[in-house]
Amino acid sequence: MPGINEIREKGSGKMFQKRKVFILVLVIVMAISTLVFSSVGRTDHTLVIMGTTDIHQYIMPYDYMGDRPSSNIGLSKIFTLVEKIRGDFPNTLLFDTGDLIQGSLVGDFEADVRPLEGFDFQTIIRAYNFMGYDAVTVGNHETTDFGLEFFDRARRNSVFPWISANIRLADDPKAFLVEPYVILDRQIDGIPIKVGVIGFTPPQIMNWGRRHLEGKVFTQGILEQAKIYIPLLRDQADIVVVVAHTGISTNPVDSYDAQENAAYYLSQIEGIDAILLGHQHSKFPGDFANVPGIDNELGLLHGVPAVLPGSWGSFLGAIYLDLSYDWETGKWEVNDGYSKLIPVTAEVESHPLIEAIVSQKHQQTIEYVRTPIGWTDTEITSYFSRIMDNPVTQIVNEAQIWWAKREFAGSEYEWLPVLSAAAPFIAGRQGPGYFTHVLGDISIGSITDIYIYPNTIYVAKLNGDQIKDWLEVAAKNFNTVDPNSDKPQHIVNYDFREYNFDVIEGIEYIYDITKPAGHRLVSATFEGKPLDASMEFLVVTNNYRGSGGGNFPHVADNIILQTTEINREAIIKYIQSMGSVDPAPTYNWHILPVETAAPLLFRSSPNGQGYIERSGIRGLEFVGVDDAGWGIYNVDLFELAQYIEETILLEVN
Repeated sequence: MPGINEIREKGSGKMFQKRKVFILVLVIVMAISTLVFSSVGRTDHTLVIMGTTDIHQYIMPYDYMGDRPSSNIGLSKIFTLVEKIRGDFPNTLLFDTGDLIQGSLVGDFEADVRPLEGFDFQTIIRAYNFMGYDAVTVGNHETTDFGLEFFDRARRNSVFPWISANIRLADDPKAFLVEPYVILDRQIDGIPIKVGVIGFTPPQIMNWGRRHLEGKVFTQGILEQAKIYIPLLRDQADIVVVVAHTGISTNPVDSYDAQENAAYYLSQIEGIDAILLGHQHSKFPGDFANVPGIDNELGLLHGVPAVLPGSWGSFLGAIYLDLSYDWETGKWEVNDGYSKLIPVTAEVESHPLIEAIVSQKHQQTIEYVRTPIGWTDTEITSYFSRIMDNPVTQIVNEAQIWWAKREFAGSEYEWLPVLSAAAPFIAGRQGPGYFTHVLGDISIGSITDIYIYPNTIYVAKLNGDQIKDWLEVAAKNFNTVDPNSDKPQHIVNYDFREYNFDVIEGIEYIYDITKPAGHRLVSATFEGKPLDASMEFLVVTNNYRGSGGGNFPHVADNIILQTTEINREAIIKYIQSMGSVDPAPTYNWHILPVETAAPLLFRSSPNGQGYIERSGIRGLEFVGVDDAGWGIYNVDLFELAQYIEETILLEVN
């Protein structure tokens, strides 16, 4: 048995060893501290700011209008990307710039079809709560479509803050609808940081949602409020992030478009470290190349990292900020940054936890999609839409005029006559089987057959002469017919895209197809009076035409309203409000009859033969089917004109 002295010696030896280890560790720690905190006393860190926008209730990767899966959209896929970034980077934030509670038919289902009651709240809010958003900005559709009560339900059930610095209460002008900004207390690599986050909403919501907002709120300009509040936020926060429901416009700063899409000028205000954008359904980096002040590769607006991640969950936006922390002063500094878009692709998995949140509402919405929303006894077909007025463009134009009259009621434009332009989208471009045919029950899926593209509504203010120029471009649909030719002639130029053959409802006009392009409009009247420059009209169209698509003169330069309201949704709401629709053509336009030495021909679906017989149309005669499967028809313009005249008289009487 060892003696006490021996035990002490061994104990002393162990203690000495421990002291040696302690001293060694202390030396290493001091060495590291010397390296880290020497001279400048700074450490470098990375913060990833993730952003979504314009999700529009597209939680699942599913196109409800087409009633089919869609692999390139969906919040459930976005969350998979969010989790990956959170796994790769320890310091992240997640924001959304608005337009989330309205859009897909899930939103319509919760607002109109089976309205939320009691303590129910929007499915999209449940998903956002689960995903851990840090803040969300009020978009235009949050307030303009379903009213402030529907938005308030979303706001009250959100675990994240809603922000907007330019919507105030009408009965208390100093108060805001939601908080103008928030200061988030977060940590980066264990170091506290204050993140100032400010939101902005297009001030035009007072025009777009007048029936819901007038007398309840008012708006102020984005730049006006930014110049006031960003310096205040800069004094209180370490970094400042703008989360704005606005896009990018390089038009003059005081123009309507630049006030709506203010980011180009917003980014020039001192004190902003990062900007997340939305509203336009566009992409940045990507869609704004060769613009002064914009770096389309690094995603910089006047040197500020910015991101605009499309719509419907098609992209996750990511801004990467290189930060430094000064341990001596306790201050953060942004050294550098860039942005990029991470696409949602077929390879990205849909997150099962988000799917579980939405599954019941998803199935209910699909059932709704397949349920009739209206009825028609009129065959809505496009078989002869390129040579005569037809039910397809008629139903679209009726719906768009209905929408516009409600939208502009009580506005400065209320007194202007409303016209509408629509083209036959499914009219043979992909072969003789590619035509619209709807009869009887009208479902949501039927609307896609009528209006295939997810365009949004634009409205132009044009005079009579400008509308005549519009019609001249549409008349390129026709070939120039030679009356003296002894060979059969096709009267339609099949190389001209049918989606550019606009039919304008609300006026009366006649084409002479013996004349060359640019000179075919021989008559255009409104209420019996010839169109001229003294007459002004509102013309409802879509974003493709309103953005210059088809090279129609005057249209893009005279847009007074750009919305994210999908044209198809306006058609749906119109049919739902009517119950039963009868889009019989008004025959407000026709081709001037002409004598020709040889037959005039038109090709369409062979099924057009039965439609002619059922409808009693005269002036069209089925000849046969060609080698490509097209139905060929003789066109007698005199007899067709007589049929149209008799039909109009019958309708009048």
